[in-house]
Amino acid sequence: MQMMLPENRPKHRGRQVARAAQLLLTSAGLLAMLYCGWAGLQMHASQKAAAAIGQPSQSSSPSRPSSQDAREEIVPAASLGPEGDPTAVIGRMEIAQIGLAVPITADITKEGLLRGAGHVPGTAFPGGLGTMGIAGHRDTFFRPLRQIRAGMQIKVTGAGGAYWYRVDSTEIVDPDEVKVLNIAAQPMLTLITCYPFNYIGAAPRRFIVHAHLLSAAPDKG
Repeated sequence: MQMMLPENRPKHRGRQVARAAQLLLTSAGLLAMLYCGWAGLQMHASQKAAAAIGQPSQSSSPSRPSSQDAREEIVPAASLGPEGDPTAVIGRMEIAQIGLAVPITADITKEGLLRGAGHVPGTAFPGGLGTMGIAGHRDTFFRPLRQIRAGMQIKVTGAGGAYWYRVDSTEIVDPDEVKVLNIAAQPMLTLITCYPFNYIGAAPRRFIVHAHLLSAAPDKG
């Protein structure tokens, strides 16, 4: 039987620690790759769904929509009530210049933000007077916001029609700076996501986009 000399024990223990650290890092890398892949699929699926919201059916004869199709229809936010479904789609938002298209869900709950960008409770609705707040995850639906610039146009479609906003500015603030949602005298749009975009874990700051209403095409039906 070979006995381990006392002076060899630290070296053996060091190799064990190194192997454990290597295994941990490899596992973390694989998990990160899987998460990024899942997030990418989620974003692609929601962007595809957002592009289809409100579009006419391609079928030659009318048919009853499937449950999935029904969930993707825009519903009037006022019809949901105070305890309505937070994942209900109340609109969609598109920024063509950065390839962003996302459903707008009724609330910023965990479930709502998994499905799209969420409407901030207490803020205005599309086209309404005041500031409309929309929040989304930086690593999924709002990832393209890293490319946004002043002057770009944002199209928001709701149950009442389509509304176009122009980006005025962006800023980076602390999470407790709620003044970014202060009610304005004119229709405004504020987009909120976490910052930095590439931060691993709970990001410490918030990326804000400010825009004002340019024009509207209300639904006359």
